[in-house]
Amino acid sequence: WAGVIVASALPTIIWRESGHGRAPWLVITQCVILMVAALVILPSPRLRVLTRFLLALAALRVGWYLVAPWIEETDLVRGWSERANWGVRLPIGRASVVAGAVLMSLTLIGSGMTRRDLFLCRGNLTAPAQPIPFLGLRKAIPWTVFGPALIVVFGVALPLFLYFTLHPDFTAGGRIVRFLPWILLVAALNAANEEFQFRNVLLAHLRNVVSPAEGVFLTAVLFGLGHYYGQPSGPIGVLMAGFAGWIWARSMIETRGVAWAFFIHMVQDIVIFSFLAVADAK
Repeated sequence: WAGVIVASALPTIIWRESGHGRAPWLVITQCVILMVAALVILPSPRLRVLTRFLLALAALRVGWYLVAPWIEETDLVRGWSERANWGVRLPIGRASVVAGAVLMSLTLIGSGMTRRDLFLCRGNLTAPAQPIPFLGLRKAIPWTVFGPALIVVFGVALPLFLYFTLHPDFTAGGRIVRFLPWILLVAALNAANEEFQFRNVLLAHLRNVVSPAEGVFLTAVLFGLGHYYGQPSGPIGVLMAGFAGWIWARSMIETRGVAWAFFIHMVQDIVIFSFLAVADAK
């Protein structure tokens, strides 16, 4: 838990909300703490199982908040962005964070993990979704029922939130049609990238270390806090993204695959990028 809090966006949120600007040194400090902690616990027979998890957290932070911004500020990428329309700028802006996936993959070297250990397979799409009493789900139902139901629920809650936070101009709805191929492409890329970095790798490193339920919660907290300045944003956005991350992580554990998490995530991203298309038209 200490590793997740250190690696999360919480230090950045506290720093920026107290009136300060961007601070690359803060990200560097977080990564140094995580890497030092990984080295310190390495000799411990009881704790060394967390070494790869802590290094993966450091790689995630470096990829998203050091390497990706550096790539985006290079003359080549800035030149492409300045000459491109809104649709083309979408993949340019999202491709840089794939650096995090590359760095996190390095923590898998020598681990002996298989694709199934990493949930990098379709999984059992009809596996039972276990009861969630506070959602009214009091008995197990197939994911082929629960998954579509979630898409409907998210399909109502997310657009409402985006409407009141982005204030889209729906008179420019033609932009959605015009940029739809880019929206679909980037939604798939972003969903695959975020599932791999925030769930596949981290849940795999946590297997046999904590219970599946705690691993799901750990990754949900990390994912939720990371959305404070994203979409959905703010405190409510943190809760929404954290809940979505919790659901998607549960789907991986229960189906032993990534299919449902990826598909539901991609649908949500299509909604987000569609709203951004008409919000940016103003």
